[in-house]
Amino acid sequence: MNVRTPTFTVAPWAGLAAGPTCWAINTQLNYALVPWFCGRGLNIVPVIAAVLVAVSLAGAVWSWLAWSRYEGPGLQVPEQDGHPGYLLSGLGVAAGVLFALVILMQGLAGVILGPCLR
Repeated sequence: MNVRTPTFTVAPWAGLAAGPTCWAINTQLNYALVPWFCGRGLNIVPVIAAVLVAVSLAGAVWSWLAWSRYEGPGLQVPEQDGHPGYLLSGLGVAAGVLFALVILMQGLAGVILGPCLR
């Protein structure tokens, strides 16, 4: 009997995809929901930002897990290495963290300024 165990695979591009996507969603929701925010007197901009920061950081962690599968920064890389996932996962970590910071700053601006400036 052949039993297959589930394997955990990591995607080196996860942070590179999650970060910009979360930032775009955050920006669009903040602009699109302003009439709704102002009409009800609610400020859920920080809540939206917090959720999307968590998703962006999760993508960065996923990329970091892919990066940690390689031997590390001291890896001797011959010409035509054939491991573009190492660079891609490093970029994914950096992009996920960078976009998480951008989303966090937008959320803080929503706290300080509020959604309705009159």
